[in-house]
Amino acid sequence: MTAGTRTDIAKVEDRRIRRLPDISTHLAFWLPAANVVMQLANPAVGYGVVESRVDSGRGDLRPIKRGRTTAQYLAVATLGSEKDRQFFHEAVHEIHAQVTSTESSPVRYNANHAGYQLWVALCLVRYYTDQWEMLHGPLSEAELDRIIDIARPLGTTLNVPEARWPSTWAEYEQRFVEGLEDVTIDDTVREYLQSLTNFRVLEIRMGKLGTLAHKTIGPWNLSMTKFAVPRRIRDEMHWEITPGDLRRRRLVLAASTALGKVLPKPLRAYYACNILDLRVRRALGISVF
Repeated sequence: MTAGTRTDIAKVEDRRIRRLPDISTHLAFWLPAANVVMQLANPAVGYGVVESRVDSGRGDLRPIKRGRTTAQYLAVATLGSEKDRQFFHEAVHEIHAQVTSTESSPVRYNANHAGYQLWVALCLVRYYTDQWEMLHGPLSEAELDRIIDIARPLGTTLNVPEARWPSTWAEYEQRFVEGLEDVTIDDTVREYLQSLTNFRVLEIRMGKLGTLAHKTIGPWNLSMTKFAVPRRIRDEMHWEITPGDLRRRRLVLAASTALGKVLPKPLRAYYACNILDLRVRRALGISVF
């Protein structure tokens, strides 16, 4: 073992990356939209969401519920028990079975397709690594390899076979780059993603309160989203980074850094609450989805 390898391993131990929330920051609450944009940049995933006939799970029609179930999925995949993961795996598979393309769909899709779900899971890995590196700088090669290993349930809790999950960060990067080659965002998906990103979508169900969120918080969320997606996707969304975006980013990063010194690892508490909510709902027979 070389000195460099020993140093990398020591850093992993010092940082104690046991679960993905160990690299969480307060940017976790600013970056979800960016990850959704990444996922839906694949046209099959994008149209699967935009055309979904499962109204109860649509982010534009039920934004609060969709936010809860997404948070519960991430909590279960990163901190949950095998029993929690099996429940989500079966439930999501059943729901996704209803999400298939029709004769009028511009692209063919099946939400249970392992390849599309692998792309979604690869994007979710970025949600964790990006928030850490935006505040603290690059993770080491050993840390990134460790992250890929513990991130496996992000895929297998969906419909991704164990054998298809990358074994190293280098393999992950290759898969992610290959996925970016399939990225295409047309006007229909672009408008949908824009409304999610700037919170205009909240006006559908939340009325004046949604309009207030769209006008006040929306521009900030859009700014952070622009910085958290690859250049290829930013171009597909027709986004340009403006001086206002740069100013908002500086303020958000400064606030997140300050909060991190007082309230570190915010996702752990948030995820723990989501797992408790899931288990209580199941015990009482209350619908999760």
